[in-house]
Amino acid sequence: MFDKGVGDCMDGVKLRQEAEAEALRNQKNRAIGNISADGLTGNMELEVHQIELSMQNDELQRVGLENELSRDKYRKLYDFAPVGFFTCGINGLILEVNRTGAALFEVEKDQLLGKAFTSFVVAEHQHIFSLYCKSLWQMQIKTKQDCELNLRKNDGTVFCALVEGIAEKEQENDEKNTLCFLAVKDITERKKNEEDKLNYQRIESLGILAGGIAHDFNNLLTVILGNISLYKMKNLKQEKNLELLEEAEKACQQSTDLTLQLLTFAKGGKPFKEVMSIVPLLNDTVIFAMRGSNVRYELELSDDLWMVEVDGGHIRQVVNNLVINAQQAMPNGGTVSLRCENKYLTEEEGLPLNIGPYLKITVEDQGVGIHKDQLNRIFDPYFTTKAQGNGLGLATSYSIVKRHNGHIRVESEPGQGTAVSVYLPARLGMALTVKKAIEPFLSGHGKILVMDDQASIREVIGGMLTQLGCEPAFAVDGEEAILLYRDASERGEPYDAVIFDLTVPGGAGGRQALEEIIKIDPHVKAITSSGYCNDAIMTDFKKYGFRAALPKPFCLEELSRVLRNAVMDSR
Repeated sequence: MFDKGVGDCMDGVKLRQEAEAEALRNQKNRAIGNISADGLTGNMELEVHQIELSMQNDELQRVGLENELSRDKYRKLYDFAPVGFFTCGINGLILEVNRTGAALFEVEKDQLLGKAFTSFVVAEHQHIFSLYCKSLWQMQIKTKQDCELNLRKNDGTVFCALVEGIAEKEQENDEKNTLCFLAVKDITERKKNEEDKLNYQRIESLGILAGGIAHDFNNLLTVILGNISLYKMKNLKQEKNLELLEEAEKACQQSTDLTLQLLTFAKGGKPFKEVMSIVPLLNDTVIFAMRGSNVRYELELSDDLWMVEVDGGHIRQVVNNLVINAQQAMPNGGTVSLRCENKYLTEEEGLPLNIGPYLKITVEDQGVGIHKDQLNRIFDPYFTTKAQGNGLGLATSYSIVKRHNGHIRVESEPGQGTAVSVYLPARLGMALTVKKAIEPFLSGHGKILVMDDQASIREVIGGMLTQLGCEPAFAVDGEEAILLYRDASERGEPYDAVIFDLTVPGGAGGRQALEEIIKIDPHVKAITSSGYCNDAIMTDFKKYGFRAALPKPFCLEELSRVLRNAVMDSR
């Protein structure tokens, strides 16, 4: 494709003219040297031909050198192209390959020559490649066709490849010399990225779905938990009934965590942090996770553990994931150990955390362990070392801990078990022994406006407010709440506080209602309440004008505490 004929480089007539001119110059030089030109005239034609041949020879050498340089450039472009090029005969044997093609299979070029391309196609894709080749041979036109195949490297590693090819006859009507030209590109990374994108889109969709489920589920639990709280108040002196009610209350609280694993990856989901002791959370979570298991467990909690500011539901989920992972790592039984201690980190620890006080929670098993080449992938979504599992547990836990400004460290050796340590920022000096008790219930009277679209929730909140000594009023949506608040203000009988549900189907919710009420009363004491526990307004309520947030479900004690803080908050 690069060869040039001499005629392409120098016109024949022009060459003759230059040769004659050179011969005349030679004759003149001889004449000047007192040599008779008459004897040389007869040799003129011969000399012209000799000069012509010499010039043609020079031109051939120049063109040959250019062709050699062009072929060298072509060879380099061919060899170092970003895709593998294969030339195969009609029998499927590889006749020519570039370096990139050989590198795809991690062999030298000469090791591929004469081998069947099909020998590198995995068994389950042989049929696909056979149909693809048949299509190429039948078409035999310069129309590119492609297919995706799984190919096997020399060491057995499988990769996904995009194969593009055409088939051509070297000579017309010469079926035996038909060649197939294949361009092969490794698209493993691209396919992985596409799969990851689909997985994340799936997670996002599940998060949206779970948000809706959580809202409805938490509304139902609000009614159940609220009525349990009210019934507890009437059975304070009946110890047996009180125990049963407290168990039911605890089950309701644990039920609110069921949707958290999906909500963790939902867009906008932030931890709803509170300062708390980690001890009850660890005790309850481990007992709950280990029920019905053939694995034993040990709890070792240091005295006077520092307090932490965390989202209790999220951290409960982390501990639950770690305990279940440890349990599943020991199918033949063993012991799961959970330790919790105060830890003041210094630079020598080598952790990607700020220097300061932390709570260190370690979950250790006696299982099969994790290979070193897998340790750096265990937090990747959908990566799992178990036959059964979706690979979301540790990825979810990692995401939660990072959102709490903490860190997870994993130490493991094959056959020697695994230890997972969680570091959470602690409140130095706020130990369990110095936690100050507060009055559990709000006393006195006050007018409280409750806005919620569900009658059962309005009823149970009204009952709890009445139990607390307050006078409740109710609105179905934001528009009605605005009218009631305006009327009460104009009568000189304003509400002491409002409790607004964030979401009202087909109507104005709590945020929209509060925006209008603030125009009526800039000092309104508003509490936001929602079953959407990951809503940004619930985690950053002051930004939107609320004094406090009350996630659903809630009990009488929680309502009392939040209401007290909102009413006493003078801002």
